[in-house]
Amino acid sequence: MSVPQAEIDRRVMLLTNALRGQGLRLTHQRSEIVKVIAKTDEHPDVEQLYQQVRETVPTVSLDTIYRTMGTLADLGLVSRVSVGSGPTRYDANAERHHHFVCTRCGLMADVSDSELDELRSPERISALGEVESVEVQFKGVCRTCAARTTTVS
Repeated sequence: MSVPQAEIDRRVMLLTNALRGQGLRLTHQRSEIVKVIAKTDEHPDVEQLYQQVRETVPTVSLDTIYRTMGTLADLGLVSRVSVGSGPTRYDANAERHHHFVCTRCGLMADVSDSELDELRSPERISALGEVESVEVQFKGVCRTCAARTTTVS
């Protein structure tokens, strides 16, 4: 599923304005990082972002990617998404949603569902501390991986 151009433009404007608001210059490198994360719904990790940005800015450093994504995440403009033992991935979709994660290939897909949005934490969880949000992560085998298994058998 691709991100509509209007949403890409909205994300780019939001992210670039936030970086400028933090007193950071919008360098060509930062601009390209913003464009790459804004146009994807694939939840890339820093290494994937690095490879994509290097296609247009071969001189970009891995450190620049880490620092820029860290700043955007600290500002709450992108989310850090953890999928267990793998690298942290980033999500520029600011709308309320959940995730499906393929345990074979690592595909991560957004899941929007109003019933999931209504989930409340059990009382015993509240005894541990104040719950600020509830996010559901479904783990399983995506259709592509399942089809590969079926054709190999």
